[in-house]
Amino acid sequence: PHAAAAAANGRLFAAAKRAGVAKVVLMSHTRTSPSSPFPYIAGKAKAEDLLREADLNYAIARPCGIFGDTPEESILMNNAAWVLRRVPLFLVAGDGYHVFQPVHVRDAAALLEALGDPATTGEERDACGPDAPTSLELFGALRDAVGGPGVVAPARGLLSTRAITALTRPIDWYTGDTLLDADDLDLLASGLTRADDPGDPAIAARRSLLAWIADRGPDLGRRYVSSVARYYR
Repeated sequence: PHAAAAAANGRLFAAAKRAGVAKVVLMSHTRTSPSSPFPYIAGKAKAEDLLREADLNYAIARPCGIFGDTPEESILMNNAAWVLRRVPLFLVAGDGYHVFQPVHVRDAAALLEALGDPATTGEERDACGPDAPTSLELFGALRDAVGGPGVVAPARGLLSTRAITALTRPIDWYTGDTLLDADDLDLLASGLTRADDPGDPAIAARRSLLAWIADRGPDLGRRYVSSVARYYR
């Protein structure tokens, strides 16, 4: 499906060219590569290549995750908080030192607006926030913010990412949703969920994820937000 989506983007870019669209801004992903083992990332890289070849004014924004002002805008954080409120043990993949650098939705929107200026072209920017916590730091901060009862611990070599994902299936049966897709933990552990250009000064000026968790923690995870219901129904 990701290759098909990239091809559909190519047709859209061609239509934009025929229609005289002043500029196209593509929301992609951090650290894309056409040779990525992740179909989602490889599909994003293909869409980027098609946009560069489309003879259009263009820009590319690259987030790896988004959080926002409400649980619905922060499904990953909210549903992790929902789990952390309820379990005695929360396992993270590998050694727990994989970095995740999401951006606040308002900062992502501001970047997209700035990149939409038709007077410029060819900008390719990371849409990342200033905080890049490890998995242990992120979910530990989330547990503390919601007052969760459990321990956040690394699985190390005891359980594979596939095994951890399989352990979440009862949650899927209970909620009618998919808490973790098959590749989610592998992607988080891949090193691809961080800025390619951490020195970009715009990153430091954006909203702090860890400050947001401390501020919003009491409201997170009080109810589960279904991604299936929100995006596909």
